[in-house]
Amino acid sequence: EELIGFFVNTLALRLDLSGAPSVAELLDRTRRTALAAQEHQDLPFEQVVEIVQPPRALDHTPLFQVMLAWENNAVGSFDLPGLSVE
Repeated sequence: EELIGFFVNTLALRLDLSGAPSVAELLDRTRRTALAAQEHQDLPFEQVVEIVQPPRALDHTPLFQVMLAWENNAVGSFDLPGLSVE
């Protein structure tokens, strides 16, 4: 029961890392992939697993190995001695 909220609004994305992309190119690829994935965001996670039929392994989950939690919580800037952070 405690994990139910963990998977709400989770999109599994497959990113193309071929060609050693720059950070800007990788962000652009990620943006395009995320926007395409949002078109199917109402598809239940279990159906995604059934459709993709990923190979199973005990050392990682079948659909993702990295999870990024993006929270757009803009806070003001703060200063440290010799460092300004925004």
